[in-house]
Amino acid sequence: MHDVVLSTRRAARRVASAIAVLGVVAGPGVGPALAQTTRTVYAPMTFNTEVRTLRTAACLQIVERTYPSTAWWESGPAPTNAADRAFKVVIAAIKLKDRAALLKLTDPVQARDQTRFDQQAGAFFQQFQSIQLVEVPRAYEFDGLVAFFGKFRAPTQTAFVPLVFAHQPDGSFGFLPSRSDKLTFTLVGDWFAPADAPLSDAPAYCSDADVKRATHRLALLPTSWQPSALLLAGAPLDAQAPVTPAAAVARSTIEDMKGALRGPEMADIARYMTPEGGGRLRQWLAAAGPKDRDEYRNAFMQQRPFFVFDETSLLVVYTRTGDGDVQVLYFTYTPDHRLVWTNSSHITIADRVFKQGPLYAAANATKPFTELVVK
Repeated sequence: MHDVVLSTRRAARRVASAIAVLGVVAGPGVGPALAQTTRTVYAPMTFNTEVRTLRTAACLQIVERTYPSTAWWESGPAPTNAADRAFKVVIAAIKLKDRAALLKLTDPVQARDQTRFDQQAGAFFQQFQSIQLVEVPRAYEFDGLVAFFGKFRAPTQTAFVPLVFAHQPDGSFGFLPSRSDKLTFTLVGDWFAPADAPLSDAPAYCSDADVKRATHRLALLPTSWQPSALLLAGAPLDAQAPVTPAAAVARSTIEDMKGALRGPEMADIARYMTPEGGGRLRQWLAAAGPKDRDEYRNAFMQQRPFFVFDETSLLVVYTRTGDGDVQVLYFTYTPDHRLVWTNSSHITIADRVFKQGPLYAAANATKPFTELVVK
């Protein structure tokens, strides 16, 4: 490891790769609850552009548990909370280097891959000798998971690493030796330990104003235990509906982009894009033939914006083409407060929120997004 303090999500992943965490299913236990507080919180969704990270006003509703700064998992009676018991038992099993116990305690689905299990167990047993778990200030419950954010300290680095447990049908919890691929797990991780941000165990929450301004609410994933909910602020962009100032700017920006495409030099549209996206488009236009250039122009000219989600630092515009296909455009602000088309050819986790799943399905409904309106 480099001789620096880990202060970014990328650095946290280096620590995470060094400590191959295994899993547990907690059994029954008794004793005082260890969590100081349990409450509902709203985590602002992170939006990654080509070059920077933005905190938006899209809010993910999850349950937060806070814990004392002491190493509560090392001593004392078994916690009353099943997830806390699971965490305590797995740490104890790892310290004993008990492979058989860890295999028995791992989430049943992931325990089937014993080759991967053995690889992670061996690495964890080795690395746990030099990497210390010093604090677990918070855990989050959402969509069938509990993610404990543990502060791990190596000889020269410190980082938060999520230790994730899956809720089982019998009410116990199994540790996930491989990270969950659930969309909301990635959103929570990006929020708690954002890229290029100082290490902190005090995450930033959505403001009360952000929560109150939400007009739409949806579950990103189907789940029966501790379902999360994403809160968004949206409005239609059809001619009959009044629009917010931000939505009006988004609509006029798209019209200006179409005007640039009608001009003698198609590359002028790059003025309404981020430098990265605009640069890639200029390169493509320089190499494209007349047919490809015409197809690009026609595809954009056909788009008609019909709905916008205004998440303060991010505008998500839904458009419909002549054949009815729904497209999604992201817009962010420049320092002089102009809107620019962002991530025009850059794929991020946000695409799984806005371009796939239940939100995209709602965009294709006869009355777009109506079923998601906050009552």
